[in-house]
Amino acid sequence: MKIIVSLIFIIIFAFLNVNAAEEIVKKKFQTPSGDVNVLYNQDTGEVELSFEGGTEIISDFNKLNNDTTKEILKKYNINENQLKFIKKKQENKFNILTLKPFIFLAIIILAVLVPLSKKSQEKNINVKPKRSKNTNIDRKREEEFSYDDQDYEDWDADDFEEDLKIKVEEKIHENNPFYFVSAFGKLNFKDQDFVSAEKENNQAKFTVYAFDITDEENEVVIQGLTEPYKDENYFLSSTRNMEIKLGYGYFEWTPIFLFPKSLVVPPYRGERKIKFVVNASKVNAKFEQGKIANKKDFYFSTETILDLNFQDPGYLEEDKYEDEVNEKIVQLGLAIAYSENEINHKGVETIKSWINEKVIWKSYLSENTEEESENKIKYSFLLKNTYELLKNKKLSLSEMVKELNYKSNISKRYDAMNLLLNIAGSDDRLSSEEDKLLNKTARALELDMDRFQQMKTSTIANIDTIADTNEENEDTIFNFSSDMTNEEKCKKLRKEYTRWNSQTNNSNDKIRNQAKKMVELTANLRKKYNC
Repeated sequence: MKIIVSLIFIIIFAFLNVNAAEEIVKKKFQTPSGDVNVLYNQDTGEVELSFEGGTEIISDFNKLNNDTTKEILKKYNINENQLKFIKKKQENKFNILTLKPFIFLAIIILAVLVPLSKKSQEKNINVKPKRSKNTNIDRKREEEFSYDDQDYEDWDADDFEEDLKIKVEEKIHENNPFYFVSAFGKLNFKDQDFVSAEKENNQAKFTVYAFDITDEENEVVIQGLTEPYKDENYFLSSTRNMEIKLGYGYFEWTPIFLFPKSLVVPPYRGERKIKFVVNASKVNAKFEQGKIANKKDFYFSTETILDLNFQDPGYLEEDKYEDEVNEKIVQLGLAIAYSENEINHKGVETIKSWINEKVIWKSYLSENTEEESENKIKYSFLLKNTYELLKNKKLSLSEMVKELNYKSNISKRYDAMNLLLNIAGSDDRLSSEEDKLLNKTARALELDMDRFQQMKTSTIANIDTIADTNEENEDTIFNFSSDMTNEEKCKKLRKEYTRWNSQTNNSNDKIRNQAKKMVELTANLRKKYNC
């Protein structure tokens, strides 16, 4: 009798409070930018996204395709399908409101059953229940597999029939090319792995390495020289710790690692096969030559192959071309210093400092005094000879650039452009001749023009004068090409206006004053092109 009355009250209470129970949905998932906590208000449709760096609000869950929402999702590397998946799971949950017409009918039926239940209890009151021999075993098994709903909050095990697999794709990220390592499927942890992970706060380390396997008999670990894309032994690598629980995985292709394209350099140029391997291991696991050092620390791994047509010299070929590349960079630098048909002596001093840093000091540190002396003589002669060629207009810049493109990688060419910009700004002014030659060289070196423009902006910010600012060279300052439409120019000018306007309150007087001039110049050009 008590049980039936309790059931009646439970049904009524659930009916009255069902909205409160289902009003707010809490979720958590991972993105390349870190963990994201989601609060979804089913009544209002509002979604609150909480990150380590702040909070964003999506006012209407049903409008994931509008521009504002897309901008938020792109900013934090969130795939809109992750949010849609949350909504889909909530819609698929049982809703007691659908039984609203039957609530009172159920109460009437229960009221009729009360007397029958009472008679049944009286009839069986003297009957002893049989005790199952397997009660303790069943209870133990039930406890072992009794998991909180929280364990499955983020993932639905039915969605993960495949073990974890990865793929590598080239994508644009923050206006630069990257290789994205994406994952799909369930994490392949065994029961004993979870036991080990409990000792490390339910954490596991995921590490990725890249190997050149073009020669099947000679697998080579790809080098890494740049933080944070290298390990302690200078191999290309990336690592992250993640929480692991039963049922965790990736329900769609999700980026877990990414590398700047310029850092994935095989040993040789041409058609290469690059194997990317993701290892899951204990948090303190160590790696040697891209392989886990102690097998006891290993959980599982997965891999994929990237077919790469690499046009630049490989890292084992760079040494062969290093001297020739450095000489061509010096000649290009002197061409910038002589761009106004008279030598910029401060520019020459900038070139000499670069020679000392990149060439002479290398010999000095290796204590090779003979090579050091030879290089001093060689580069002194190179500067004099190049100056004579420039005066007599016999130096072919196109041939130099062509050779640089073949014998240097993209990182080296950006280093060269950085030197050229320093030479141009060494006398605290940027002439129209220097500006035009810089723009022409950047295109010839096949640099990304947006990145080049950012580099040039940094140079302009630290000089006093942009010489001869007139209608002819206004466009060259912002690197407009002849084939650009007015719409494309306006888009670029809006970016430049925002960039310079943010510097008008800079504490550095030189930068602040230059920023004000550039804001004025940008505003005038926007009027010119009816932006």
